[in-house]
Amino acid sequence: MNIGAGCDVVILCGGLGTRLRAVVHDRPKPMAMVHERPFLEFVVNHLVGSGFSRLIFCTGYKGEWIKHHFQDVRQFDALFSEETEPLGTAGALRQCRSLLKTSTFLVLNGDSFCALDLTALLKAHHHADVLATMAVIAGNGRSDGGSVTMDVHGRISSFHETGNSGSYLNAGIYACAGQFLDQIPDRRSCSLERDVFPTMLTKGIGGFVTPEPLYDIGTPERLAAFRTLSAGQLMRVTEERARC
Repeated sequence: MNIGAGCDVVILCGGLGTRLRAVVHDRPKPMAMVHERPFLEFVVNHLVGSGFSRLIFCTGYKGEWIKHHFQDVRQFDALFSEETEPLGTAGALRQCRSLLKTSTFLVLNGDSFCALDLTALLKAHHHADVLATMAVIAGNGRSDGGSVTMDVHGRISSFHETGNSGSYLNAGIYACAGQFLDQIPDRRSCSLERDVFPTMLTKGIGGFVTPEPLYDIGTPERLAAFRTLSAGQLMRVTEERARC
């Protein structure tokens, strides 16, 4: 069953991208070129191929690049929530609340890519009956991202800052109920990862483990590593997962 068409998607792509400025200085980080296309296209193509048709881009720094590239695309409805000042991942999500039309929605980062089964994530979220479900990948000793631990019931039990290796790494993809937005402080900059999710442990946050690799382009080294993947490899990954 493909339920993507009935679920809004919020793509967070308003960051300043300061760590990447040495190699990407004229555009927002998600628009860095990979095999003659913006990185953000790989994220969007995976969503559209999975059946999602209403995408909300939360833009900020040089957001006109993203709006110009996606506003006239026919394969999906593109909406834009534009920051006038940095709001953080949670603040940007809160600002776009009036654009959301579905009771459940997906949230993901525009500067990372993981070709997980999004329909399975949504099913797990509904089954868990929680305000939010976080996609995670096996930590495997990595310490280059925010990590989490999970309890025997498949719920997130603790969060760890970058540099502390937990059992799993946050993949930056979340299925959320509409009431989740009430957990975000209004009218101020704040982070989902640092300010919101850690306060919700007693309410329950689901965890969804995916075996798919996680790529991000937050540093010149990570962008260079992603660029080493061939265009054919990347297209096969998105197309094969979308057919599942």
